Amino acid sequence: LPFPAGERWWLTGGPHGGWGEGSALAAIDLVPDEAERGCFASSRWATAVADGVVAATGPGQVWLDLDGDGDRRTGPVVLYLHLAEDGRAPLGARLKAGDRVGRPSCEGGFSNATHLHLARLHDGEWLAADGAAPMELGGWRVFGAGTSYDGGLSRAGGDRRDACECRQEGVNDVSAP
Repeated sequence: LPFPAGERWWLTGGPHGGWGEGSALAAIDLVPDEAERGCFASSRWATAVADGVVAATGPGQVWLDLDGDGDRRTGPVVLYLHLAEDGRAPLGARLKAGDRVGRPSCEGGFSNATHLHLARLHDGEWLAADGAAPMELGGWRVFGAGTSYDGGLSRAGGDRRDACECRQEGVNDVSAP
């Protein structure tokens, strides 16, 4: 998962556009478990879901290249969006799975609340989060419900979490073992 073991975050957005409207339903949204609401730089850290190199950065952005060639147009890439500038992984940084990428905020793109927007690409093309090869994070698999932001996560044993703009234990809480 894109956060440290032992933490609980909230799934607030199922599969939706990776980069603006009209792009593949490549992204999900997660909110760190903090009392504060609205736009602020979180005290929690988003972490690398796999080993890689930071191939590009921008306002609120880190593009983590998983094949390590430093080119976000080739191989698998994970986009982290809405990361605060302070503490964000710099261009060229080589990260190991679990290393800090940045702190969720409202920076970059459109956002009215602090969260992490996480999306995947392969060879420069967005990969649907719930497609033929669904996004899998820490044993959780993304599923869609046919409409942007709907859907959720499921894992072996029947656990299921549905995306919602809420914080309800057993509904949209996600924890790393």
